[in-house]
Amino acid sequence: MSRKRILGALLLAGAVSFGLVACGDVQDSSSSAPSSSAATDAAAFPVTITHKFGSTTIEKAPSRVVVVGTSSDDLDAALALGVTPVAFFNKSGTSGVPAYLEGKLDPAKTKIVDATNGVNAEEVGALTPDLILATADYGLDQEYPNLSKIAPTVGYATEWGAQSWQEHVQVTAKALGKSSQAQQVIDTTQAAIDKVKADYPKAAGKTFTASVGNTAGKIFTLVSQKDFAVQLIQSLGLKLSPNVANLGQNDSGSPTGSLSPEQYDKLAADLVVIAFTSPDLQQAFESNQLVANVKSGNYLVVDMATISALRYPTVYDIPWVLDKLKPGLAKL
Repeated sequence: MSRKRILGALLLAGAVSFGLVACGDVQDSSSSAPSSSAATDAAAFPVTITHKFGSTTIEKAPSRVVVVGTSSDDLDAALALGVTPVAFFNKSGTSGVPAYLEGKLDPAKTKIVDATNGVNAEEVGALTPDLILATADYGLDQEYPNLSKIAPTVGYATEWGAQSWQEHVQVTAKALGKSSQAQQVIDTTQAAIDKVKADYPKAAGKTFTASVGNTAGKIFTLVSQKDFAVQLIQSLGLKLSPNVANLGQNDSGSPTGSLSPEQYDKLAADLVVIAFTSPDLQQAFESNQLVANVKSGNYLVVDMATISALRYPTVYDIPWVLDKLKPGLAKL
């Protein structure tokens, strides 16, 4: 299961602690607006997209797009391509428009539906979509049969969490008839990464760890070179600390390993990025004698919104999360 971001590896029981901060309340369907179809290549249709659940044919440029996702990859890609979905069914278990989408997502035009407990097919059908983007939907294997009866539904290629942010842009663009614009969107985000790398040249070759504390007596830390968060930070010139690389990876292919209190010193690196779900967990971690060495270096505590965005890189959250890492990069 290479590159798979296992749901549950960094979680409390059933809660997406490394999930994406997304949006909240359901609005009246009468207020929904059609998606923008500006600059859509009419010659791109019909188009057929092959994915894990079969193939989906989109006959003409969609005007009412619904996004279903545990992360906002498809939502961000659609917005960046100039399309305003009529709804986003958010399965991340969090609420509030994420900071990185402020000014880009208008909840008056895109209804935000809390789908933490699953997607209600009738609610999706009431929106009369002509395209459902669900390549970031954990649980699509259960929901695809019903969703595909409502409208052409595009699922993930092989497994949930295995597509890079670039691949999300490409498949979303293909479904929307905007493939000619995909590379420009990708290049814009890549330029933001390249600029940060150029602005902090001392990061080259330095080590890092990235972790979360959400359970008493345990820290979850990234351990896989194949994890997208690790790859994003390494694209700035840093490298995953050998003290944690492949530490505790289990047979499921999870990109995270867990550390018990007697192992906390393994988190020490040139840059230590960590988030906590509560002040009590942070205090317990920092009071451990082995953490003195961790804190004596470049110790950057971030909030859960930042660590969540880092875990699920998208075209819009990447520049935002890199800004959050700059205080740590500046000390390298």
